[in-house]
Parts: sequence; structure tokens; C-alpha cells
Amino acid sequence: MNHPSTTASLICPACGQAFLTMQQSMAGVTRCPHCAHSAPRTEFGTQARVVGVQQVRRRVAQMQPWQGGDMAPASQPTTPAAAPGVTRWPVADAVTGQPQAAPLARTFLQPSQALMPVGELPPVAEFTMPSYSGGSSWKGAFILLVFMIVCAVSAWFWWEQSSASDLMDAAPVTEPTVVPEIRPAQSVTQTESRAATFPPPDEAAIAADVKALVSELVAADTAERRADCIHEAEKHGAEIEALFGAGAEEKIELRLLARIPGLPLVLPTGQPVPIFKVVTTRCANGALIRLESGADGKRRIHWPLFHETHEAKLVAFLKQPGEEAAWLHLGLRPSHGLDIPAALRSKYLTFDIQASATGEPRFVACVERDTPLGRFLDRETDWGRAYLSRLLVRRLDVEADTPCMVVIDCEGAQEGGGTR
Repeated sequence: MNHPSTTASLICPACGQAFLTMQQSMAGVTRCPHCAHSAPRTEFGTQARVVGVQQVRRRVAQMQPWQGGDMAPASQPTTPAAAPGVTRWPVADAVTGQPQAAPLARTFLQPSQALMPVGELPPVAEFTMPSYSGGSSWKGAFILLVFMIVCAVSAWFWWEQSSASDLMDAAPVTEPTVVPEIRPAQSVTQTESRAATFPPPDEAAIAADVKALVSELVAADTAERRADCIHEAEKHGAEIEALFGAGAEEKIELRLLARIPGLPLVLPTGQPVPIFKVVTTRCANGALIRLESGADGKRRIHWPLFHETHEAKLVAFLKQPGEEAAWLHLGLRPSHGLDIPAALRSKYLTFDIQASATGEPRFVACVERDTPLGRFLDRETDWGRAYLSRLLVRRLDVEADTPCMVVIDCEGAQEGGGTR
């Protein structure tokens, strides 16, 4: 006799699906929950009996090739009347021992929710990602590290290059917009013709000497070492020691040494000389520096040009009241006089004055045309050329956009100086 809590697992002869039943009587009619096929209990095949519905687990049959006759697909259940080709064979019931109708063979047994325990959800499929599907985080970190190293090395090289005292090209001095001016046509000036008599300067050797001399002048710890860097140092000993000696107001350090493009001509000799820009902790605009050869043939620093441009002597002089004049070493270039009033342009020749490496601040020098000095500078200078000279200047009080001065004399002028 079957226990009341025993559950039987039956197989439908029509659809081949397995299901559970609590029916105990073998004579009663059993209904398949899958295809709704109804038949006596004896026609349903049995698989096994388990105690307790909660202990039943889902079973999935492996796919087996169909070896029998034709049958309807599982998605379209077939009633016994519609399946004449189904073959049954006698099977003994596991409980009663009576012959039972053989179950219908199928290609595979589909999972049935009737076989699942009550109150439990279907099993969740678990997926394991292949090991090669994950990203290679260490490759990204390595590439980032290499990029950071390259950037750091590049920044270090850039800093070394910018802070070193190696010679490099400096930007040319900015000039005002050129406006055509009517000026008498000139042939090659006498200064330029005399310049042709000088051999071309060895610019590479001069640049190397400038670098060595400036570095030694800044680093020298004795007056003798400093004097050995300056041309005619005995004439400028006090100024040299006041600027670089132990009693100087502050220790001067070199910030930049660079070549200024072009070869200015020295007035009135016409000698072409390379000019260099020296930036120190005390002179942000940069001083002008050139070399002068001594009696021993050795090149040394021309002190007056360096000292006056480094200490901004022209700026200090023009701030003083009065009508005093002063000799100063300056760079000059012919200009159109657009900074002075238009009524004065016919009276004066005008020059842009360069008293620093950057050309700032700007100054304008005026020379009266109808004077020996005016005729000399008109004859010895040409457009587009830069010159170096020692000029005697005095402040000129005119309404102008730029501080102005009047040139009274030029050192070495053949016709003499003086305005009349």
C-alpha cells in the first residue's frame, strides 16, 4: 500500500514528458499536465518514487538521436488518436508488478517545471569570463609610465638649454613701421667703404671668447682675475670692483648670454663688430657687450659699452634736470622721426637709440641737418644699418611720444662737431 506522502513520477505515453502525481489508486484516470492526455493510471509508465515533494530535483536528459518512427514535435502535442505510428511495449509497474503500457520514446526529454520542487526558483546559469577577455591594465600603466618619463626628460633638457650660458640667437630689436621718407640718394657711404678694408671677423672664435670672458668675470674672486677680462682695465678698475668686487652692493649672477644678429659698424672707422646680449640679475633688459683687441693680440671685453648699458646710464642722465651734456656709448640706427612733431622733422635728422639689448626703453636722437655734424652723420649712415659710436648728448625738451635728446658731437667725426 502506498504511503500518503509518497509521490509517483510518471511518464506520459502521448508526449513522453515526466510528471509527478499524488494519485494512489491504480484504477483511476490520470491526466498529463503537459499535453492534457487522459488515460487510466496503468497506461502511464513510471520512473521512480521519491518521498517528499521538497526533495525532488530537476533532471535533464541528455540528447539522444531518434531511432524510432515518426512523431510530432514537442511544441505540438499529439493526442493518442493523432499518433498511429506510436509503438508501445509491455513494462511492469514498479509498485504493482502489473504490465503497463510502454512509454513513448522521444528525441530528448525536455525539462518540466512539474519536476521542480514547490517554492524553488529555476537554477541560475553561471558564466565564467575567459581569462583573455579582461583588459590588460598593466599595459596601460606601463605606457603611461613611459610617457611620463619621456615628458620629464624633455622638460629637463629644455630647462638645461634655456638656463645654460651657451650662445643663442636673440630676437632683433623691434622697429616702428617704416614710412617712406624722401632723402638724397647716396652711393656707398665712406664708413661702409672703410669697412671693406677690415677682414671679416671670426664670429665663432669671438663668440667662444665672449662666453669664456663673461663667465670668468662673473666667477672671478680676485681683482687680478677680473682685470684680465677687461680691455684697458687699468682705466676702469674702480668701476669694475664696484660692480663685481667684494664690496659690490649685490652679487651679480649671469642669466643669459646671446648673440644679437647683424654686424654693426663702429663710427667713424667702419669696423664691423659682433654684438652680444648679457642678461644678469641686475639688468633684466640686457647689456650690450663687444670685444676689443689689445696690444698683445688678445681679445677682451670693451668695458665702457658694457658698463653704461648694464647700469642704464642714459636713463639716469635724462632724468637729471638742467642742460648738462654727457658722453655715452650708444647704438644708433637712422629713423624717420615719426616720434617728434611733424614741424620739426625737416629741421632734424633722427636716429633710434639703443641703450639696452632689448631696445627698451626707446629714445630718439636728433641732429640738426644744417651743421657739420649733421652732414657727417647724413653721409656716414645709411638706412637699415646699425652703428656704434660714442656720442655727446643733451636732453631735448620737445613734445614727443618718446624721450628725445640732441646729439652735440660724435667721437672721431672728421668735420668736427657742434651745432650752430
